[in-house]
Amino acid sequence: MTRTGDVLCLLAAAGAISATGWLAATADTGQRYEAGLVLGLAAGLSVALLRRFTRLPLGRRRPYTFALPLPAPDWRAPLPDPGGDPEALRPHAERRAALLSDASALGDTLDHTCSLPPELRAELALFAVTAAIQASNSVILPACDGPLSPDPAYDAAHALGELVAGVEFSRIGMRALEALVTEQPLRPDPPCYFNPLHERGHARVAVPAGEVAACHGCAREPGPLLVPSAAGPVPYYESDAVDRRWRLLGYGAVTPDNGATMIAAARDGFRPSPAKPRTKVS
Repeated sequence: MTRTGDVLCLLAAAGAISATGWLAATADTGQRYEAGLVLGLAAGLSVALLRRFTRLPLGRRRPYTFALPLPAPDWRAPLPDPGGDPEALRPHAERRAALLSDASALGDTLDHTCSLPPELRAELALFAVTAAIQASNSVILPACDGPLSPDPAYDAAHALGELVAGVEFSRIGMRALEALVTEQPLRPDPPCYFNPLHERGHARVAVPAGEVAACHGCAREPGPLLVPSAAGPVPYYESDAVDRRWRLLGYGAVTPDNGATMIAAARDGFRPSPAKPRTKVS
């Protein structure tokens, strides 16, 4: 709120308290207790509203801090290559998804307290919530034991692709929360196209699909993330078992942005299919 608005709010609150105090002072002896209670409530409510909606120095404000269950992981550090085994990656993905789920409640709180523009605050809070949902969905174990299809390699590749998505969405969500805490805009920090578990993709390389982000090691010599297939290990972006959205986006490396493309892809999966238009029969 502007300084003029703060002053006007202060004057309005002072007027309300003064009016309530005058009524308490002129009340009958038997009504003094009730009048005093009303005065106290009016004063407390006025101060609370002024602290919430103005920048007036009314007492010490409790700072919001960004805290995670310890020990928190290094969200930018590369993860070990699972060697095509989803169970080797699952503990890392589950832990990061759980940490983001615990911290995502900060998004709603910080959406109303940080000094970033309202549109940006709302966008970052949306990023945190959507990323937490997608990360949690990506690490859910199959509902039944055994393979979900006649091809166990297909199931393993699909599970591995989802766990990688869980890791990447956890990174996006935590970066969004950190942006709210530090009151800094969220900057692009794409993964490596060839292996999203590598270091972040701060180099640019050309592939048949166009220019993509890659880590410095893969920019020199690509070392793709391999997933199982009936014919043997293949790069994730050549496997039909990996979700088409993640393959086409390279988990966010094909269109390096602040995570908006991956969030949009995840939200498309949450939305119900549009109803088919009815055909009028004459």
